Amino acid sequence: MDLMENLESFLQDLLARLIAIPSPSGEEGALIAFLESWFRERGFPVARFPVPDHPWPDLLIHPQPCPRLLIIAHLDTVPPRAHPHPYEAIERDGRIYGLGSADVKGGLAALMAALALLGSERLAGSPVSIALTVDEENMGRGAEALARACRPEAVLAIEPTDLTIRIAEAGTMELELEIQGQPAHGSVVEKGRNAIREALEILRELESLPSIQAQHPWIGRGAVTPLFIHGGERALVIPDRCALHLDIRWLPGIPRETLVGEIESVLARHPASWRILDLSPPFETPPEAPAVQMLAAALTEAGLPVRFSGMPSWTDAEPFARYGAQAVVFGPGTLALAHTPEEHIPLLELLQAARVFFSLLQRAVA
Repeated sequence: MDLMENLESFLQDLLARLIAIPSPSGEEGALIAFLESWFRERGFPVARFPVPDHPWPDLLIHPQPCPRLLIIAHLDTVPPRAHPHPYEAIERDGRIYGLGSADVKGGLAALMAALALLGSERLAGSPVSIALTVDEENMGRGAEALARACRPEAVLAIEPTDLTIRIAEAGTMELELEIQGQPAHGSVVEKGRNAIREALEILRELESLPSIQAQHPWIGRGAVTPLFIHGGERALVIPDRCALHLDIRWLPGIPRETLVGEIESVLARHPASWRILDLSPPFETPPEAPAVQMLAAALTEAGLPVRFSGMPSWTDAEPFARYGAQAVVFGPGTLALAHTPEEHIPLLELLQAARVFFSLLQRAVA
């Protein structure tokens, strides 16, 4: 079979097989076994990379300690939750639906097709490695462990970006707060201190901070997102406790000390205890960086526009950027649809991504 001539059917079949293998975070084993077999059958060297405190390893294709380019795709998905047909690839109106179709099994299928087109012989001896990571949707332990051991010059993380080159990524602060109030009878408002109102005031003050109101050309404004709030026990009692869990979007160019200092100044004015659960820094890669330009050239060769933007969420690229790699995020699919029952990927975008990855690999191994 001429793969290039039959690329569309190849991609459809491959993506359907990937979607059919459940791989929520912590349950990546069956997908790892399938991929090991798939790559070895085509002559690619494959190695398992142990990940501390996780039941499954990362999978490395053509592993090297210091590759010039490391291409990453994560293997895990979120749990199926309310998805009606999570492990069935359903084609409708030129789109393929299914859990992980956009995030990120579609991008993985496009990369696998590009590697099949390239062939194991051309990858051998080149400065390119592939990493298929676990735990991205949970704690990011797969990428973190690998970044400590592998020092690539550049990393490309495959994520749904609508084939836009994301050269900046927002950082994340996950913040847990416990706000104390003063109980009183619900009708005697003046005698109590409402912990829920206090929480809402903290939220308002945090949203007005300079670091949150700041703008970034590729990402936009910072953000404070309440993920859950719980307070109050029963009717007609002023709530004396409120738990608030926040996700804070941290923009590139804002020092950690500045962001944390502004947040501390707000919380010091309120009866609240708090702790930072996660703090992942942002990054930004110059448009003129070699990895960015190589990807831009691959897009041009595939007849696609070169568009730059920023990634509003954490990806596996972050730990590598933290250790000094040029970092880029790119892939087919739309991020907003990920983690939803409507998750899908356009078949045309899947084809385009495979051609872009093939062109990129040809340039990188030359």
